[in-house]
Amino acid sequence: MATYSNPTYDSSNYQANRPQYKDSLVDFIVSYHLQTPGAETDLAVDVATGTGIFARQLQRGFKRVIGTDISEGMLQSARAVATQPPIDYVQSPAESLLFLQSQSVDVLTVATGAHWFDINGFIAEAKRVLKPSGTLAIFGYTGFVSFIDYPQCSRMLKDFGLSEDKLGTYWDDGRDVLVKGYRDYHRVLANEFWNGVSRRIYPDTIEGEPSIEYPPVIGQSPVVMDFDVTWRTLSNYLSTWSPLATYHRKYPGREAANQVLVREMMEAAGTSNIDEKLNLQWEEILVLGHPPQ
Repeated sequence: MATYSNPTYDSSNYQANRPQYKDSLVDFIVSYHLQTPGAETDLAVDVATGTGIFARQLQRGFKRVIGTDISEGMLQSARAVATQPPIDYVQSPAESLLFLQSQSVDVLTVATGAHWFDINGFIAEAKRVLKPSGTLAIFGYTGFVSFIDYPQCSRMLKDFGLSEDKLGTYWDDGRDVLVKGYRDYHRVLANEFWNGVSRRIYPDTIEGEPSIEYPPVIGQSPVVMDFDVTWRTLSNYLSTWSPLATYHRKYPGREAANQVLVREMMEAAGTSNIDEKLNLQWEEILVLGHPPQ
């Protein structure tokens, strides 16, 4: 997560232009959590909270919420948003949550951040801090979308993000874990005998080559993403991508690449209305599990 933890990264832009998650996602996680005998909703910890987007949403389901992140800059932006009751924000790596006592957390969440972690190290720490009746919820979106009305733009966006002659070489290590639908987390949780493990993806195209040993559940509708998008807000969202920040540090004099891409996509779509509402289908994943007994 080197780019987002860089002091020069614009966390206020991230705060303003990153998508919200569905409020019902909290209800979905809580419902899964409460299936375990003895489950409580006293404490939720949102790891890699960034600017606290999902930590704030967790307050609808839990008495106390803590957000952690490795970036103090991100946490400063999170603290600037007042909540009642206040959310505690703690600077900490995901693999070493030393401020938390063992078996003290009811639900541990990671919102579009788990791909930056050392998987085995984080899973071991999640096992330590979660109560025996606790829940781990890892979820996210790849950032790539299907343009229902403009399929040519779907290809253009993926090419922009993944081609080596564009942004493909500027991603921090870990991006592939997300693009593959967090199947590596599914594998580790299953192999370490976590209980009730499930991996839900939507749509089915995110999986790529099907995983035979650890197959996902194909969702019939989105449960993670809630983001109404226009061409303008899509451009603003793309400006938060970590490889874009890295690209423009290398080429500071070039026109913003997100603006160039959106202009080209609008031309391909034959539209000039930057505030046109887009009909998009986001690629999303939700992994759930209870710690082994």
